[in-house]
Amino acid sequence: MKTRIRFLALAAVLCMLLAACSSNSASPAAPGNTGSGAGADPSPAADSPNPAAPTELDEIPSDVIDANLTCEISLGNYPADTAKAEEIAVVDGYIAIMKKQYPNVTVTPDYFSYTLDTYIGRALGGTAPTIFQPPFTDPPLLIQQGIAGDITEALEEIDLLKDFSPAYLEMLSDENGRIYGLPRDGYVMGLHLNLNLFEQAGLMNEDGTVQYPKTLQELAETGRIIKEKTGKAGLVFPASDTYGGWLFTNIAWNFGAVGDNAMQYQDENGKWIVNLTSDACVAALEYVKSLRWEYDILNADTTTSTWASCHTALGSGEAAMNIAADDSTAEPTAGAGLAVDKFALVPYPAGPAGAYALKGGTAYMFAPGITVDQGKAALAYLKIAGLLPYADDAAIAAMKAGAAGKRDRGAPVIPPVPAWNNEAFVQAQKDIAAEYSNVDIRLYEDYLNSLTDGSISLRGEEPIYTQDFYRELTGAVQLMIVREDSNARSALEKAQNNFQAYLDDQLGQ
Repeated sequence: MKTRIRFLALAAVLCMLLAACSSNSASPAAPGNTGSGAGADPSPAADSPNPAAPTELDEIPSDVIDANLTCEISLGNYPADTAKAEEIAVVDGYIAIMKKQYPNVTVTPDYFSYTLDTYIGRALGGTAPTIFQPPFTDPPLLIQQGIAGDITEALEEIDLLKDFSPAYLEMLSDENGRIYGLPRDGYVMGLHLNLNLFEQAGLMNEDGTVQYPKTLQELAETGRIIKEKTGKAGLVFPASDTYGGWLFTNIAWNFGAVGDNAMQYQDENGKWIVNLTSDACVAALEYVKSLRWEYDILNADTTTSTWASCHTALGSGEAAMNIAADDSTAEPTAGAGLAVDKFALVPYPAGPAGAYALKGGTAYMFAPGITVDQGKAALAYLKIAGLLPYADDAAIAAMKAGAAGKRDRGAPVIPPVPAWNNEAFVQAQKDIAAEYSNVDIRLYEDYLNSLTDGSISLRGEEPIYTQDFYRELTGAVQLMIVREDSNARSALEKAQNNFQAYLDDQLGQ
């Protein structure tokens, strides 16, 4: 029942977006698609226009594997024109190997920064790239609406189904068991820190570790110290479009908006209920308001800031903290110029009623109408690039080349959040991250340990009409930031009534 209703809800979102494609609004899940995968962190061009590809690529066999496979594929995960040359060199190296192994497959770069509305336009117009990277919130919608390609036959030939997490397999399949995508990587929300500003504020320990906030209350207090000592924003917070509502939900969970106080739930009759006026949710919004009016730690352009601009603000030293995840550590470093030894990633701060952190991720999906041969070629490319769960010598060489490229362009090399149930592959990722590490792992280890030691609870996004829900919540967040006399309960009551009416109308409940 819940899955069926969710598909109907997502279908309605598609209809709404088709009617408003000119809005060009970004999805809050898009950060997962600007993370650690190939082509995922647009960065200023490197000083050297033509750096050599990592020597690790030489270890990948270039013998012909299939001279009969004949087709053309386009890579939506190719780096942007503004990406650092070191990153482009790695991906071009993978393409060169692909050309040798599959001489009759043409691989065309087609950088595509995914958002739902822009993808819909390209899919309906027949110009979607063969491989693209949506966040985990979108595959059910894309599959239900027939705008994603079926790669079942190609997958069956390479025996990857055993390595799928059951939850990911369900997310990327239709009701008939046909498969339309693969998990790229997961992410878990935490805090990015600019250690230059922590140092200026006297918040670094003598041993080089950082005095980071472990609770939301400490975040406010730490931010105030940094603002007073440096004049820079303690916390950069994007409260535009859907971003503000997206980040608010994690704050609300940690104030207790879970369980009986959940912001969305189904009653005994299966009706979806919106619940934004619990004391927990109200307290969370009052907390956000306090960051602006009591502690005064937010960036001045909060209501117009985007996910990308917040990474830039942290990397350029305009802000000390940013709520972000492990898959976007390249943005403030390689992308915005912050040295890797002046960056840290720490756990999401606990609240007065819990310690939750959002767990999401990014998928590889494929253009509608993809042929079996194109599916085989796309999977062959992902294998060459070390992006599928293999741990043979060629795959390890490919992963090492990717790690070397990150290191060379100044992005942190750390182990990713696993997306596959393949122990050898996951261990290889960890081993390669350790071998190519360019960071003081003490500045990451609390975050990495929190993923498995039970100190935080991982929680998925709110379940239904997620993007629209975030947009409604963003309005309430913005009101708190721009009006000192705003009332949190009243703002949430308005958002609750608006969104409940919307759900009732869309679902016919």
